[in-house]
Amino acid sequence: SAAYWVQSGKVRATMPPKLKAFARRFSLEFLKLNREVLGIIIAFSIVIFGYLALMAPTSDAVELQPFMSFVMGVLMPLLLSLVGNFILFKEVENGSIDFIRTRQSMERLWLYRIVGFLLLSALANIMIVSISNMIYGPILPPIMMFTLFVPTLFFSGLMGVATGITKNAYVGAGVGITSWLYFYLHSETMTTRLTINDIVYYPFLEWMIYRDRPYMINSLIPNRLVISAISVLLLVLCYWLYKKNLRYVTSAR
Repeated sequence: SAAYWVQSGKVRATMPPKLKAFARRFSLEFLKLNREVLGIIIAFSIVIFGYLALMAPTSDAVELQPFMSFVMGVLMPLLLSLVGNFILFKEVENGSIDFIRTRQSMERLWLYRIVGFLLLSALANIMIVSISNMIYGPILPPIMMFTLFVPTLFFSGLMGVATGITKNAYVGAGVGITSWLYFYLHSETMTTRLTINDIVYYPFLEWMIYRDRPYMINSLIPNRLVISAISVLLLVLCYWLYKKNLRYVTSAR
């Protein structure tokens, strides 16, 4: 045990200064200041692996796929995006934004946090799909460890734009929830409306595939490429809006 800590200390000592600073900042942001992101990921992991532990021994992959695709591709993105939408505005709520602004601009702080948040969310998807397939067999195709992350990316961009325009994270969250509900409750009509040249651009595509539309698997890659591109554009617009509209937002206290 002592040897481990000595070796760990040596590894940290040999890390490049920039990498060491990044690791320290990431640890501060997501293990102390924004622990709710990790908390949601852990909670969903417990639900998923608890379900698999109970059902996988007596169920085929076909029976497990609807649950996995719904939890990871529909429900988890909503809650993660909601948390991501408040990773900067909670500083306004708790009265610390005025101090933080003296050290870093609002848009740069948002950029750092949203990138860290998205990387953590993507890593969670990769690990859950990989570990599930490794323990219980091929439940989901390996490509879905990446594609299931796209709804989180999309709703984060959508909420962020609404927040940047209105300067109110609650309005942004409301727009995100309303959009999510519309897509979810109108899944039958939306898959038809969002079909272009036989490609379905519905955001919850994995869920629809395993619900009752297996033929939509052919739309998975082009769907995710297009929605990812739209999401990146939304996030770029977020950065511009935060820089333009939120620079002078003052503490709520």
